Amino acid sequence: MRNLALLLPLLCVAGLASAAPASEAALADVMRTLHKDTMGASSAEMMVAEVPSLKVLPEGDRQCARSALHAVLIGQARQSVINDLGDDGDTVIAEWARFLDTPSGKGYLALEGAVSAAEAEAIDVQSEQYQSVFAAFLASPAHTRLTASFSRLAMPGDLPEQLAKGLQDQCRIALNPKEIS
Repeated sequence: MRNLALLLPLLCVAGLASAAPASEAALADVMRTLHKDTMGASSAEMMVAEVPSLKVLPEGDRQCARSALHAVLIGQARQSVINDLGDDGDTVIAEWARFLDTPSGKGYLALEGAVSAAEAEAIDVQSEQYQSVFAAFLASPAHTRLTASFSRLAMPGDLPEQLAKGLQDQCRIALNPKEIS
């Protein structure tokens, strides 16, 4: 009993030491599964259509610009979520990944429109197991924290400069950041 009492604080410290911010790769996988990897795509499209020096480019260059701008925007969105989730974001993302691999997670994806109609039809939403796992996850801190972080996306003050750099690096398109802001 005494040994167990001595081990408990060590286990707690070990658990704290293993917490870390979410990795960009793990977050990208969860966002892709949730079909959130298109965040910023419409903004990139709009920028290419409205920024005078971009909208006059040949279609191939405009496509490259849309892709480059989207890459910067989705990267910044991911970084915002990582920052918002904090020092234990890896735990939140791991819980989401585990949930999304369950039948209840597939049901969640169906509600989000992130699976095909055939996949949605195959889910037994009436089973007690499905209902309990689904309800428990919706009430979980992991669900609350990630969904809230999507609504609190924050873009950096130097975003126009980052967008211009992305255009230069990926497409060799020189753009004054002031044209984007």
